[in-house]
Amino acid sequence: MPPLSNITVLILDDNPLVLKLGRALLEREGATVLTASSWIEFNHVLAGNTPDLIFLDVNLPSIKGNRLSEVLKSQSSKKDIPIVLISDLPEKSLEEMFPSSGANAWMRKPLTREKMIEIINRFVTK
Repeated sequence: MPPLSNITVLILDDNPLVLKLGRALLEREGATVLTASSWIEFNHVLAGNTPDLIFLDVNLPSIKGNRLSEVLKSQSSKKDIPIVLISDLPEKSLEEMFPSSGANAWMRKPLTREKMIEIINRFVTK
């Protein structure tokens, strides 16, 4: 059985290449991967699904990912879903915005198999 079978991950990023890469890396490991390229699409996907973990881009055009994380963590139905902020911002910037975001972790882009699996294993046990 693949190591991430029975795990559903949602990736929100406005860059189609990041979505494609994230999907390819995690589906290869057996995960179900949902993607959204805008917060509107993200809300539609989230309305019909409960992912085990969310990778959330910080630099979205309409809402910052760290702010969206705050909103999700304030909703009783979503507060227990682990959220990982992803960005190509400098580490210092991510470290400064992370505490107020309510997110569980952050990681710098580019997405890699090793980093994503390590994060999933840290927060999702099935």
